[in-house]
Amino acid sequence: MGRTERSPVVLWLNGERRLVAVAAAELGLLDLLAAAGLPYRLQRRAWRDLALAGEPLLEAVGALEGPLEIVVNGGLAAASATRLRLRPGDEVVIGQPAYLRQRFPFFR
Repeated sequence: MGRTERSPVVLWLNGERRLVAVAAAELGLLDLLAAAGLPYRLQRRAWRDLALAGEPLLEAVGALEGPLEIVVNGGLAAASATRLRLRPGDEVVIGQPAYLRQRFPFFR
């Protein structure tokens, strides 16, 4: 049986684009960052949104420092950085609010 080629995940850190090869049908955001060789930093914080209670905040990725927001396939991520699941072909933008306001109308 031959190997199945999967589309990479397109990862943006602000305006820097990276293609990350994905072998699995699904993986977590933090696993994607590790596969891309990107260090990241999480920090615990209090959330106003009770659905995020106890979830850490993605504070830094590589040289990109927070505050950071996550956009997946053109919409604000619906899960925290530790729970977000991605599939081959997804596009993920991790960016600072000023950059995201320029790129996505819903951030304005």
